[in-house]
Amino acid sequence: MEVWVAYSFPGQNDGERLEALFAQLPASITEPVNRYRNPADRKGRVMSKLLLETLVRKHFPHQGFSWDRYRKDDLSKPYLEGMALSFSTSHHDALSIVCLTSGKSCGVDSELLKPVDTELYHDFLHPDEREFIASRTDQTTSFYNIWTRKEAVLKASGMGIHSELNSVDAHEDMVWVEKSSYSTIPLFLSDDTVTHLATPETVSRLHLEEIRF
Repeated sequence: MEVWVAYSFPGQNDGERLEALFAQLPASITEPVNRYRNPADRKGRVMSKLLLETLVRKHFPHQGFSWDRYRKDDLSKPYLEGMALSFSTSHHDALSIVCLTSGKSCGVDSELLKPVDTELYHDFLHPDEREFIASRTDQTTSFYNIWTRKEAVLKASGMGIHSELNSVDAHEDMVWVEKSSYSTIPLFLSDDTVTHLATPETVSRLHLEEIRF
């Protein structure tokens, strides 16, 4: 399957241009984002929205992109009504990223690589994941690899946080959610981030591009 991925690093963008572009979006999109008081979180969401619009308009212009089509289903998964596209977004202080597919689902998750006490996540990890992390020399990176795989797969499945996290084993590249399998691949975008893409089929063509505003 074919997947388009766009990403952007907050520090490499013109802040004033970002705000000007974001201000052009409808209130139904801007108002929920503006409620976030953490500046980095808000900026990440702003960039994710702009990346999504850029991807769709650039690669699927015939679909007639409009923010009026933006919806969320009963499990809070966003989608574009009437468009045969699936997308997923992720952001943190160092990166915003969006994946896009036509006719298939996709999920993406990224985390900033920083010290973490994996014991705090004990209840959210599958027993095989806990055993795998404990056996690794670099337990921090192992944890983030598992966590981003798990989150990306749950986004691709549409289940998101509505699935029991400790029921999903993501210590290998192929991950099962209930009776469906998902293929995951790492995206090496910077030394301080860990990012995974998840799809229901093996990715045959990956279009990866950095976008700056």
